[in-house]
Amino acid sequence: MEGLKGAQMHPSSSTAPSFATGFRQIFYLVSPTETTFETLEEVPNYVKQAMPFVVFLFLVETLVAWIQNRTTPRFSNVVASGGVALVTQIVRLLTVGVEMTAYIWLYRHLRLVDMSWDSPLTWWTAFFGVEYGYYWSHRMHHEVNILWAAHQVHHSSDDYNILSSLRTSAFQRCTSFLLFLPLALVVPPAAFLVHYQLNLLYQAWLHTEVVGSLGPLEYILNTPTHHRVHHGRNHMGKNFGGTLIIWDRMFGTFHQESGPLVYGLRTAVHTWDPVWIQFHHFVCIWQTFWNTPGLWNKLRVLFAGPGRAVGKRQLGSIQEVPKVQPASNYDSKVSMGWACYVLVHFLLALLTSRTIPKDLGVLATVGKLATIMWTLSCMAAILDCRSTAPLMELSRCVSVLGTGFLLWLSGALMTSQPLLTVMTLACHAGSAVFWSVNLMKSPNVTLRGKTLKSTS
Repeated sequence: MEGLKGAQMHPSSSTAPSFATGFRQIFYLVSPTETTFETLEEVPNYVKQAMPFVVFLFLVETLVAWIQNRTTPRFSNVVASGGVALVTQIVRLLTVGVEMTAYIWLYRHLRLVDMSWDSPLTWWTAFFGVEYGYYWSHRMHHEVNILWAAHQVHHSSDDYNILSSLRTSAFQRCTSFLLFLPLALVVPPAAFLVHYQLNLLYQAWLHTEVVGSLGPLEYILNTPTHHRVHHGRNHMGKNFGGTLIIWDRMFGTFHQESGPLVYGLRTAVHTWDPVWIQFHHFVCIWQTFWNTPGLWNKLRVLFAGPGRAVGKRQLGSIQEVPKVQPASNYDSKVSMGWACYVLVHFLLALLTSRTIPKDLGVLATVGKLATIMWTLSCMAAILDCRSTAPLMELSRCVSVLGTGFLLWLSGALMTSQPLLTVMTLACHAGSAVFWSVNLMKSPNVTLRGKTLKSTS
C-alpha cells in the first residue's frame, strides 16, 4: 500500500516484530493502542513482516497433515504458488503508488468528517469499513467476468493449504481498491492502511484443511470451514467475507460446509507456469470478446458473470453447477535432481527480486523483472515436462550470462549485491554447460516419467 511520494509511498519497514507479536498480527489479535498511527510513514509493512510466520505456519500445517494421513503439499504446486506471488510483486513494483495516492487525495479534499487519528472510534470504524468494503469487492470479483479474470488466480490451485493464500492477482488491487475509496470520506489514510493489511493477513490461515469447526466463533468470524466452501469449485460464489462472516449471513451468500469439496477452477489451467496462471483468463476473455457478434453481447462478455453464455441469466443457474467428482488434479512428476535444480533457480529469482536497488533506472528495472518472469516460466516448463524446456532454459542461461558480460564491460556488474551476483552467474554458467552438453549428446533430456525432447 502506498502514499504520495518518497517515504509516503510505502508502509514503514520498521523493526521486525517479536515471535508472539507476529503471530498475533496474523490472527488480527491486536489492540487499537498498538496499531494506531498518526501518519502513513509510521504504519508498519505488516504483510512483509508476516511472511516468515506464514511460511512457519505452512510447515506446521504440513507436519499436521502428515500426522493425520492427509495429502501433503506437492512440490510443483508450492513452487507455482510462490511464483504467482512473485509475479504479483513484480507487477506491483511497476504500478507502485496508484491506489493509495487516490485515497489520500479524496481524504484531503472531500472528507466529510475529521475523525481523531488516535480515537478507538476511528480504529473500529476502519475495521468494519474495510471488512464491509472487502466483502463487496470480493463478491464483485466473482460476479463480473473482467474482474474474475484477475481474481481467478487465487482459486487456481487444486491443492488447498496456507501457501494457496500467496496466489494473489497482479491486477486485482487496482480494481478492488475502487470499492474502498468511499472510506476516504471518513477514515484517515493511516487507519485504513493498518486494517487493509491486517484484513488480508488474517485470511492466510483460513487456507487449510487441518483445522475443523471453531464452535460459536463460526457464527461471527470467517474460519477455515467457511473459507473451504468458498474455494470449492462445486459451489457457486459463497462466503465472501474476509475477517467476518456476518455480511454473508445478512446478504444471503452464506453456505455451511457439508460434504466433500473439490478445489481449483472449473476449467483447469493444466500448467505450473505462474505467468500463464496470471494472464490466461484475460486471453480467454479476449478470444471470446473477439468471436462474439454484436456490441451488446461483447460488453456482456466483459461484465456479465464468468462463464455465462449469451441468453442466460447474469449469474447463471444453480442447475449448471457441476456435481462433485473425484478430484483428478493436474500433476507431473520430476526426479529429485530436477526438483533441486528448479528450487535453486527459483530461490535465486526470489533473492534477486528482493534486492533490486531503489535507484535503479526504469529500463534496467523492467529488464531485471522481465528476466525473473522468464525464469519462472522456464522452471514451470521443466515441471510441466514440456518439450520446449531444454531450449528455453539454455537460452535463458545464455541470456543471463550475456547480460552479466555486458555489465562487466561497463563496470556495473559488482556495484550492488556482489555475493548474489557471483552466485547467480556461477549457477547459470554451470546450467548452460549442462544443457549444452546434454543437448549435443542427445536431443532428449530425461525426467522421471517423461523425456523432454528438443524441438530444434
